[in-house]
Amino acid sequence: MNLVVDLGNTQTKVGIFTGKELIKKFVFDKNSSSEIKKLLNEFSEIKYSMVSSVINHSKEIINILQNKTFCIDFDIHTRLFFKILYKTPETLGKDRIAAVAGAIALYPKKPLLVLDAGTCIKYNFITSNGEFIGGAISPGIDMRFKALNVFTDRLPHLQLEENYTKIIGSSTKTSIISGVQLGTLFEVEGFIKKFKEQNKDGIVVATGGNLSFLADGLKNSIFAAPDLILSGLNEILLYHHKN
Repeated sequence: MNLVVDLGNTQTKVGIFTGKELIKKFVFDKNSSSEIKKLLNEFSEIKYSMVSSVINHSKEIINILQNKTFCIDFDIHTRLFFKILYKTPETLGKDRIAAVAGAIALYPKKPLLVLDAGTCIKYNFITSNGEFIGGAISPGIDMRFKALNVFTDRLPHLQLEENYTKIIGSSTKTSIISGVQLGTLFEVEGFIKKFKEQNKDGIVVATGGNLSFLADGLKNSIFAAPDLILSGLNEILLYHHKN
């Protein structure tokens, strides 16, 4: 049994796997060491673990897991089952690497566009040979709403409205919502269109906190994988079991 930990900007996500199957998922606040201890006591079968972080974190969780399991602190030196051709791999986010790992495991030998719609929107491109060649990063939905408020004197700080579809706003509020939400969808659609033009058999896999918004807005053009990063970390951990 494996345990993987994804330390994000706002939350800590934990997955417990038997083989490739996610059997339990937990979401905690960033300071989650006490919850990790409880899980290790509850699931005594856990033998292997991995921690991935996009923030500067203390080693407390690593130390807890190393005392109970064979634990890997995921970093640039961690062995992978695919190639990274990024020119600055030392700056590549671990969440992006994990999402790519999860997508390749789902669709091996396929050109992939992996979308992660969270604090930022990450676009990751993978060749059919399993090579991560790069991508793009843009502000996420919440960041766009916040920027309009912070960098102006009078615009309010709004939040996502899932079912809003009007392109023409009839008030300042609806104009902001249209600009941010539909603007985001148009951006994503543009990346998908370009990817599909260059890869006729390409597959788009999406994950992240705003996944439901993308899935509703983009309909059948993406494959939704809400636990892609956890699954990707587990795939990397399984690879280490075998190698």
